[in-house]
Amino acid sequence: MSGDRPWVLDWSAATASAAVAATAFDTLLLHYRRAYFTGGFLATDYITRPSEAGAFLAGSLLTDAAAVGVVTALALGVSGRLGARRNVALVVAIVLGLAPVVAANVVEYKLATYLGDTFDLGLLFDLAGKSPAEILAVSSAHAARFAWLTIGSVIAAATGLWVILRFLPRGGERAPLMRRWSVIAPLGLLFVGALTMTLLRSGSDVLDNGLRRKPTGRFLGEIVEAATDIDRDGYGVLGRPDDPNLLDRGVRPYALDIPGNGIDEDGVGGDLPADIDAYREGPDQPPTWRSSQDVVLIVLESFRADARGAALGARAVTPVLDALAAQGVGSQHAYSHNGYTVQSRRHIFTGSTADIRGDDTLIDDFKRHGYEVAYFSGQDDSFGGPDESVGFERADVFYDARADRDRRYSDFTTAGSLAVPFDVVEERVGQFLDRRRADRPLFLYVNYHDTHFPYHHRGIQPLVSSAVVEQADISPDHAVAIREMYMNTASNVDRSIGNVLAHVRKALGRDPGVIVVSDHGESLFDEGFLGHGYALNDAQTRIPLVVANLPMVITEPFAQADLRDEIGRALERPYVPGAQPTLAPDPAHAVFQYLGLITHPAQIALNGTSSRIAYDFRERRVQVGRGPWQRPEDVSPDEHARFVRLVQTWERMMLARHAGE
Repeated sequence: MSGDRPWVLDWSAATASAAVAATAFDTLLLHYRRAYFTGGFLATDYITRPSEAGAFLAGSLLTDAAAVGVVTALALGVSGRLGARRNVALVVAIVLGLAPVVAANVVEYKLATYLGDTFDLGLLFDLAGKSPAEILAVSSAHAARFAWLTIGSVIAAATGLWVILRFLPRGGERAPLMRRWSVIAPLGLLFVGALTMTLLRSGSDVLDNGLRRKPTGRFLGEIVEAATDIDRDGYGVLGRPDDPNLLDRGVRPYALDIPGNGIDEDGVGGDLPADIDAYREGPDQPPTWRSSQDVVLIVLESFRADARGAALGARAVTPVLDALAAQGVGSQHAYSHNGYTVQSRRHIFTGSTADIRGDDTLIDDFKRHGYEVAYFSGQDDSFGGPDESVGFERADVFYDARADRDRRYSDFTTAGSLAVPFDVVEERVGQFLDRRRADRPLFLYVNYHDTHFPYHHRGIQPLVSSAVVEQADISPDHAVAIREMYMNTASNVDRSIGNVLAHVRKALGRDPGVIVVSDHGESLFDEGFLGHGYALNDAQTRIPLVVANLPMVITEPFAQADLRDEIGRALERPYVPGAQPTLAPDPAHAVFQYLGLITHPAQIALNGTSSRIAYDFRERRVQVGRGPWQRPEDVSPDEHARFVRLVQTWERMMLARHAGE
């Protein structure tokens, strides 16, 4: 082993240097982004004692050393084999050891800047149908910028490295060779670092919050997660969520909780009681409609609730929707169950939150009662596949963006991004209305996509604002202009709605019942977020709901899945000309919401008009209202009871889904 000492000494020096620099960089960034050492607005699990700060810094340094030590060992080993000088090998090892940490931090910081600190790439991947092409389609402009930034960084690093090496003293001894037993040092440090990090993260929520946000902490965490998944159920000690029982494959996150067996299979909220009511949705028997009133259902893409009724200066953003709301009702307490289009559209059409009512949808309800069903969508509604279909193939007339690919405004033609502008949708609806026979009542579905990211295209007219922000420039620095641009696009959509409804009235010779709703909202850097689908905040889940000329009862808070049955109840009543909807506030009612996939949600929530409670499976934390995230055992007894009710609601949904499979 004596021949290994020069190599081990060089490796130790390079590893220590890179680890100190990495820890310093991580620590500054962690505090800048999350006020980790002082706490801040709604901050949780931050440093409060000198002992915690010391433990974090020591754990961070060891974690960095364990991870970068592998890179520095490889760099020194290759340098020795190539006969490089010792000082050159040391510089190369330090730079290569530190570079992945810096690069990962920069990329993560940029993502957090655009999308918010809770951005979850795994969640986005699931929602995008596990298709990298769909993610690239909506992020191409920023991805290009990242690519150029990466290329520039590589060039800059290479140039800097060349300059350093150019001016290093020439000559000197060659780098020592890496012997067979030299590998013990980096592998031993990797083991010690992983073990120490695991103990620190498992023993302290504060240290877990800091260490798992480090690139090296995530790297070692993946290794530990795979190694501790003893029962091979896909979860270990450091997963998000973690495995509540490492030795029992039947006890794991998202497992089906069997009522009354004394086992809490999913590790949340305790075992379901044996006498708990089964989860049910919809009426026992479908109603028989006594009205054949024409109905127009308009679903808007990524349309914020506060866009309806907004104004820029003296100009109303949505005069058409405002007039409809004045004639009928406009709810201020309507919500999506989920912040993603595919799931939300299915909730609307099936009338089911848990997806337990089979494949019948609103399309079948109207066809069963003799209606002509016409379906027009400004996007590709095949996205999501057959399992998420709403039955558009059963409509009498069907159109979506696939029929007009050459008239799209989207850059890409993938199923999740293909979209045509409002005027094309308006034109296609008009062509249908002009040629249809008026021997059956009409159910007309119209979808507009224009208010989706990037919130503008060349067909948008400056109705309330002329602000335009290029896609690559959409960032927090331009938040005010982005909001104006978004509102102007919403105004264009509003005007098109007016044109379509005017054409419908002309074709029918009477006023139809009108329902306008959106699939979800949109964060425009509200609370640091951009986009939709990865936060259960009001911006992403509160939606506009306007109903006119249809005697629906809108119970508030209103959920998308309520729509199908409320339409049925309204048409069950005999037609009364001029009958309008009514609002019925119910403080005891709450909308169930989930983040991600309902079978494996990142979060769930019950959202009422004056109360809200949420649970995060990844963090195992509860949030009451918009307050801080807390451990379930730390909330008040009343709040804990609400938490249990929330968890049991989801567990009952999963039992109902399982029973229907």
